Amino acid sequence: MKKVTILVILVLLLCGCEKEKNVESYISSNDELVSINYPVTNINVLDDAISSYVNQTYYNFKNMDSSVIPELNISYTYKEINEDIINVSLKTEIVTDKTINKIKTFTYNKTNDKFLTMEDLVEDLNGLDYEIKKELLEKYQDADMDYLSDVSYDYFTIDDENLTLYFNPAEIKSKHDELIYIDVPLDSLKMLVDIDINEGKDTYLSIKKRNVSIDDKVVALTFDDGPSKYTNKILDVLKKYNACGTFFLIGNKVEFYSDTLRRMLEEGSEIGNHSYDHKLLTRLSKEEFQEELNKTQEAIKKVTGFTPTLFRPTYGGYTNTLKSYTDLKFVLWDVDSRDWQVKTKDKILKNVLPNVKSGSIILMHDNHDYSLNALEDMIESLKKQGYKFVTVTELLELKTLRESE
Repeated sequence: MKKVTILVILVLLLCGCEKEKNVESYISSNDELVSINYPVTNINVLDDAISSYVNQTYYNFKNMDSSVIPELNISYTYKEINEDIINVSLKTEIVTDKTINKIKTFTYNKTNDKFLTMEDLVEDLNGLDYEIKKELLEKYQDADMDYLSDVSYDYFTIDDENLTLYFNPAEIKSKHDELIYIDVPLDSLKMLVDIDINEGKDTYLSIKKRNVSIDDKVVALTFDDGPSKYTNKILDVLKKYNACGTFFLIGNKVEFYSDTLRRMLEEGSEIGNHSYDHKLLTRLSKEEFQEELNKTQEAIKKVTGFTPTLFRPTYGGYTNTLKSYTDLKFVLWDVDSRDWQVKTKDKILKNVLPNVKSGSIILMHDNHDYSLNALEDMIESLKKQGYKFVTVTELLELKTLRESE
């Protein structure tokens, strides 16, 4: 119970003090696997509703019994429908002795200061009712028609092409445990609001190459679970010391921090894939695993034009079977800062500096400020020892050259 109280206080404080939009993350891998990511919009009533849902979901999760290591994953989508309206979805997956999937969506009008329903957005929703329920029965043949008669359209998201309606399985008495959804093309609807189409960026960036000798002492700084509000501060430190990093990103955060991604590449750092929702990958099917990777690849390419070649598995967990499902290079580490656990600068430096050797890959995280606080001292110490900082790809290329001699 004590851990729950601490998380609730943390979330409420964060939502109350943020000055800019960002994404809050809470990732834990002690007695449970928890990955929570959600947007902070700096709109108090919306942020309060989001944090209330997150806190209640986490509280319920903590009180569940499980004979396996329990896992909670909350991911999000964020869409600015137009200048006034924001659509946020929170998808929740809970794995205990059974799997529970659910969704919560919020559509908020900043000008009118109110939450919107489907009736506020779509003209003649009643006229679509029959077609939607017909498609549900065709797509999910075990759905109960009696349940469908009372189904609501409370949960929905909007992207550039579709309005997607979501239904929790219990709503239509389906045996499916995954979220049930129907895509309705926007061009088939009479919308009551204007929708801004995001065409994406026509930028194609590549990583700057460094002049590194085969005899140089090299080390790769890597950062997991971002991007976040701390990532630009880490990039500031790297730029100050003419260093670089490799950032293994969670896909559902990418669009929110598109400018940060472009800055990474422009300043010589590298981007890797760290899955879309930070699920425990060894519990996923081949199709689910590939979707986690592919969605992240597409998200990164959409905002940068760059396609990652590296992948770091969540929680460091993988199998050879999973490796066979992708052409991406799996990257682990040999020096673990354990920043998420020890938290203080001195302890992080103690975990890192005595263990570095030429060719080391150092694991840190950029979804909190623990490694940020230690980074300058870490870089200065390694520079004094003669180390050069390279991306993981450059480090692996050097390793191949050395082995071929």
